[in-house]
Amino acid sequence: MSAQAAESLTPEQIKAGKDRQTFLVEELNRFRITRQGDRLVKDMSLPELEHLYIRERIFQAKMYARRIREEELLGY
Repeated sequence: MSAQAAESLTPEQIKAGKDRQTFLVEELNRFRITRQGDRLVKDMSLPELEHLYIRERIFQAKMYARRIREEELLGY
């Protein structure tokens, strides 16, 4: 984000961004993701956290679909 764009943010927007960042860190920790490479998740920027969260949600959805398919095949 440019310095000019950062100056135009209202206090409410800044608080909302920090709240979203806190939420994403907590959600990723719930999935037991605390690091991405050599960086801690809590030190990542909001766009990086959003990207990582989306990737993890896609992975979780694929694993859920795989489990459901396996249960259907096994007749559970």
